[in-house]
Amino acid sequence: MNTVLHEKTAPLAIAAGLGRSVMAAARHQPAAAGAFALTLMLFAAATAHSLGFASLSNVRTLSIFAAFVGLAAMGETLVIIAGGLDLSVPWLIDFGGIALSQMHRSLHINLLLILLAVVFCGMILGAINGLLVTFLRAPPLIVTLGVGGLIEGYLVAVGTLQSSGDVVPDGIERFANANIGPLPDITLIWLVLAVLAACILSRTGFGRRIYAVGDNARAARLAGIHVERVRFATYVISGATASLAGILLTGYIQTAYVGMGADYLFGAIAAIALGGTALLGGTGSSWGTVAGACTLTVLAGLLPVLGLNTAAVKIVYGAIILAGVYFARALQQIGDRDRGSHTLCEIQPAQPDSDSETAVGIDPSRAVGRLGTRQTTGLGR
Repeated sequence: MNTVLHEKTAPLAIAAGLGRSVMAAARHQPAAAGAFALTLMLFAAATAHSLGFASLSNVRTLSIFAAFVGLAAMGETLVIIAGGLDLSVPWLIDFGGIALSQMHRSLHINLLLILLAVVFCGMILGAINGLLVTFLRAPPLIVTLGVGGLIEGYLVAVGTLQSSGDVVPDGIERFANANIGPLPDITLIWLVLAVLAACILSRTGFGRRIYAVGDNARAARLAGIHVERVRFATYVISGATASLAGILLTGYIQTAYVGMGADYLFGAIAAIALGGTALLGGTGSSWGTVAGACTLTVLAGLLPVLGLNTAAVKIVYGAIILAGVYFARALQQIGDRDRGSHTLCEIQPAQPDSDSETAVGIDPSRAVGRLGTRQTTGLGR
């Protein structure tokens, strides 16, 4: 009796715990809190027009759509915070789904091994992006679009233009369309990964290095951070999360085809910008991206209720991205002015107090040390 009761209440306890984590994170992150508040207001407006909008089945569907946007944006968030950009995400999603179908059809091995192999291949594609961007100093906009084009060309060349839904593994189909208590499996995976990403960004040295590199790569390098390795790692993570999104999307729609990830390029970037991540790097959070994905999903569901064309969502995406770039640039200019004023205040002519200092009283090693200290003290944002 107790065992049955525990099995019924465990998913609710997990959901409640995740909800408390989200609210706690939102209280410390105003941008995320604002996006969550906007989500609630949009949801209330939609419910006022149609009570069915708040039904359990519709909320589950909305959470699944938000999960796909969030998974596509999760790795991208780390890339952007570190000062990069990954526009190959839609094609990585395509690759994840089609590679899953092809491996299942040709290899006939354990499904878990296939899933790991697909995610690993996605990491390799992300690593290619990272190598070209970081170590060859190529512009990320051009590189990631080029790699995405290569992926699309490969998928077309191997004859995957037509649907391959007849070879989607049954296990993935069942999992992607199942629920654990009130939460769909896909939504639960998204939230668990969001918690993991939030912990990485806020509680690990790697997360603090991501912020430092995105905020000021030169100062981060002076502080001893290997800028190229940090950015390379973010592209690898982006490849893994995008390919995972492709796997889950294939299971949910029960088919895989070239172009199924096309809708997630601007949606992911818009969610990132709406959640408060600066599109030029240095600031942002995983929970902000979660909030942005929820807001855009509810908005997309609200438009048909209001009798508006769903194509208007793309206009909203574009407006959010443009606004995000504008505010990110404004924040960067403010930060540059602050850093310049601080540097001028710190490096002032002084009387030499020993023979080791120069005639104007500036010890270069001390100046660099003060600069590095100032940059590293802000890494816990």
